[in-house]
Amino acid sequence: MSPFKVYRVHTIDGKPVCRFEKLSLEELDPGPVVIKVAFSAITYKDAMAARGVGKNVRTDRPCVTGVDLSGEVVSSEDPRFAKGDRVVVTNYKLGVEQDGGYAEYARVPGDWIVPLPAGLSLYEAMGLGTSGLTAALAVDRLESAGLAPENGAVGITGATGGVGSLAVNMFAQRGYKVIAISGKRDQESFLKSIGAASMLQREEFLRDRAPLATPLFAGALDNVGGVYFDRLAARMQPFGKMAVAGMAVGAQVTTTVLPMILRSVDILGINVSRQLHMKDRRRLWERMANDLKPRNLAQISRPIPFEDLDKTMDKFFDASTIGRVVVEVGSRAPA
Repeated sequence: MSPFKVYRVHTIDGKPVCRFEKLSLEELDPGPVVIKVAFSAITYKDAMAARGVGKNVRTDRPCVTGVDLSGEVVSSEDPRFAKGDRVVVTNYKLGVEQDGGYAEYARVPGDWIVPLPAGLSLYEAMGLGTSGLTAALAVDRLESAGLAPENGAVGITGATGGVGSLAVNMFAQRGYKVIAISGKRDQESFLKSIGAASMLQREEFLRDRAPLATPLFAGALDNVGGVYFDRLAARMQPFGKMAVAGMAVGAQVTTTVLPMILRSVDILGINVSRQLHMKDRRRLWERMANDLKPRNLAQISRPIPFEDLDKTMDKFFDASTIGRVVVEVGSRAPA
């Protein structure tokens, strides 16, 4: 196989340096399944790794980043997979400790691989990816805990982001009244077009700092953490269910125990990393190909050429990115 294109991060003088390079298959981290990558995506974690924010990638040697990929198996030493299988890989150590999805070919362990469900294309799979899996797990866990549309509205913070926008669409399709919480005033029409019943401006949402505020939400998904967690908890209805999936604003919270005790609010952690068992991962991917497949996925996701990957990373820090960004690694998005 001829050398192929990868996007790799190096640590030079303690700082990340990202660049496109050519590698041979043997130069990638070993793995029994070789995949020709069709698409990847950009998550906040990928942007952090590219710009050296936090400890999101190993620094002892160069690493191909990209925590998501979809593609076709070209060879396999794992009997569970054969040449021609269309597959998805998200999370585990991909793009962090194992060379990841920003490469025309990847080598990965079979235990990380999900067969592409019928009903999804390789492009749609990356329109979902880690973000979709997170949103689907939130829907799944909240409903398993007893949340139902007749209970009341669902509030979603970070609603224009990858997880947030997919969650808005998924909950709306399930029949929920979705209240999208965002500081992006100019995105109200976008949020309503993908299923939000209304948009709650960030300033209004954060204004009331009472430990128990007027109840508004029967369910909620917090994608940003910090003070947003505090304000969501304070606005939950009695017996409300709240899922927590992100900490873009911060990991520290300032809430009291009053919502949990006086209103019997349940808090559910959402984690789709290696802790999510494969049987649950496969089940959620099947749901994303069926009842949780966003009807507005084409609006929520947008493709970029592989060559535009690096310059797009910074948009994740200036909050200008809307929805999911799919990277055309080895294939082109459908017209």
